[in-house]
Amino acid sequence: MIKTPLMLATLTALAFSLPAAAQDQTRTRTFEGPKVNGTRTTTVNRESGTSTREREVTNIATGNTATTTAVRQRTDTGSTVNVVQTGPQGNTRTLSGERVRTDNGSTFTGTATGRGGETLNLAGERGRDGKGNSWARQTATNGAGETVYDRNRTTTRADGQVSTNITRSGPRTAAPGSKSPRARGGKRPRG
Repeated sequence: MIKTPLMLATLTALAFSLPAAAQDQTRTRTFEGPKVNGTRTTTVNRESGTSTREREVTNIATGNTATTTAVRQRTDTGSTVNVVQTGPQGNTRTLSGERVRTDNGSTFTGTATGRGGETLNLAGERGRDGKGNSWARQTATNGAGETVYDRNRTTTRADGQVSTNITRSGPRTAAPGSKSPRARGGKRPRG
């Protein structure tokens, strides 16, 4: 192959114009509304497997600010996650854990600390059988080992029909037959 000066100049310019594989890719979005202003910055490094999301929202009337920082790190077997949320009054809650891939799904183990300082141990699993059927389970236990939340979901497919069964138990669940506030209006309860 003959290398001309023009070809070398073109290839050099092309090489310098492409981002390096290990380079962080950052995207920032802003929101300005009638009551709040906010920014969300996401930084991803595909080579190291790190994703960081930082969010800050400020109430225009009071100047109070709430922040969230979430870091996800890819591992050989899945990923780890660490989240820190600080509310407008300075109260902080955290979540950290590890997701591990399995042959047909994944498992999750971690801890969460509430704004009042209480700590919960978290566990979860989910999977599929390759025939369209799937399941998921999430549990939370307090420091005394008592289950405060347990949710099981199974989805089965047969004869062209899809059936989903969800059961919940623990003191932090709604009464049977009641609908969550999100189901009624799509908004989280405030207060």
